[in-house]
Amino acid sequence: MAYGPDQIAEQADATLADVRRARGSTPVLWVGVDGLADTTLLQGLADSFGLHRLALEDVINVHQRPKVENYSDRVFVVVRMALSEQDASTEQFALFLGPDFLLTFQERPDDCLDPVRRRLREGRGSIRGLNADYLAYALIDAAVDSYFPVLETYGERLEDLELAVVDSPDPELVETLHLMKRDLLAMRRAIWPHRETVNALIRDETPLITETTRLYLRDTYDHATQLIDIVETSREIASGLVDMYISNASARLNEIMKVLTIIATVFMPIGFLASLYGMNFDSATSPWNMPELGWRYGYPVTLLIMTLVAGGLLAFFWRRRWIGMGGPRGRRRRRRLRANGTEEG
Repeated sequence: MAYGPDQIAEQADATLADVRRARGSTPVLWVGVDGLADTTLLQGLADSFGLHRLALEDVINVHQRPKVENYSDRVFVVVRMALSEQDASTEQFALFLGPDFLLTFQERPDDCLDPVRRRLREGRGSIRGLNADYLAYALIDAAVDSYFPVLETYGERLEDLELAVVDSPDPELVETLHLMKRDLLAMRRAIWPHRETVNALIRDETPLITETTRLYLRDTYDHATQLIDIVETSREIASGLVDMYISNASARLNEIMKVLTIIATVFMPIGFLASLYGMNFDSATSPWNMPELGWRYGYPVTLLIMTLVAGGLLAFFWRRRWIGMGGPRGRRRRRRLRANGTEEG
């Protein structure tokens, strides 16, 4: 794209010769390179625009950390932009800023820069009336802002996971939370250096960046700070959900153990009575040998004793609030007790 306040020319699939002819015809020339496989083209652009060899190596090596480097009358900037709103994948975006041109390099054509292109094509705002440094700011700002939709998506997922952890804890949720924590860590590593990068553009003295553009870069700095706060908060929430799952799983296990213990406790005296009554000693041999075996109502009396023992134990457990507080009535009672401030620990 070659443009000025009152004109703009755009050419897709431009050759190196087209770029050389367009340079100088308008106040600003933006050359966007999609794909880094054509080393001949990259070297030709480096020779035409006076790019430093070390910076060109950083362009080809796409695992660079966001940074700013000054090369006399050139400023080299590396940022990373989000590729999708659904995951934490990022892509390197490199910029060379000159007095009247801006070169950008990225791996693939899909990006988050379409809003800037539309502003240029439609002449909206003041972008076409300012220098190349303002275009560089607009592109860096778009790359930084590309993380907001991603973090919003992760925030919605965390809300869903929070409901799932509270309502129906499942072991698969732990794996999902760990994967999300790993993605958030990758996002943190990608976002954190942007604040330092933008701050360097604001702070460093270079004639290529005007005071007007520095004011706009402060807004990008604020955006980077907001992103760092959001990603840190999301990581804390994810860690808290893991702890919540462990607590809920432990609480469920305690409830299960409590129920099993109560059942075993109830049947212990019943088992004792049944085993004692079933020893079948002959009462004719000795008056001390189970005289109850000869009673007419010995069997129903024994069942009645067992029932009374079990009922008495259950009543005792209920009065101690070891059972009977987990259902709907128990939950209503707990809410009523909390409202009255009389619930015991």
